[in-house]
Amino acid sequence: MVYDLKQNITGDEQLIRAALNGEPSAFGKIVERYWNMVVALALSKTADPAEAEDIAQESFLKAYSQLPGLRDPSRFAGWLSKITMQQCANSLRRTVRCKTAFGCKSTPIEQLDEQPAITANPGLTQNQVHFVRQRVRRLPEKFRTLIIMRFVAGLSTVKIAEQLGKRPGTVRVRLHRAYKILRKDLAPLSEEVE
Repeated sequence: MVYDLKQNITGDEQLIRAALNGEPSAFGKIVERYWNMVVALALSKTADPAEAEDIAQESFLKAYSQLPGLRDPSRFAGWLSKITMQQCANSLRRTVRCKTAFGCKSTPIEQLDEQPAITANPGLTQNQVHFVRQRVRRLPEKFRTLIIMRFVAGLSTVKIAEQLGKRPGTVRVRLHRAYKILRKDLAPLSEEVE
């Protein structure tokens, strides 16, 4: 199979087939392509950026180990999203068990602003990035995943629909509802940035 990793001219299906045929660099390209999306999905469930990156790593490891079981390689992003959400749930269970059994403490929400911001928008301060993350985290799950797939992974409405097995119209309606909620919730930030 011939593909050019530098020019990014292959689809997920070709890269997955190459990874299944023993080419680890192909899966590396998939990781590069979806890393930001997976971290953002994890951040939508946990308030700790370091934990979100750990969850992302676990998600990609699980995806790689389960790659032969992927039925439809064209829906990789949706499949990876589900794995990420499961890894988030596993992490939450571990945290609860740790707190119960050993009295472990998690990072207080106030300390998150002290941690470096992971953002594609260098024009926002860490506090502003934290504010945006907090608002996205408050969205209902069905909206949150769509927003992350749209704005972090850069997937089109049609591609999101394909990945999640939904109709494009359903995705457009849900994105519109999510935009409406976010416009209202992010109004204070909009005034601050202007």
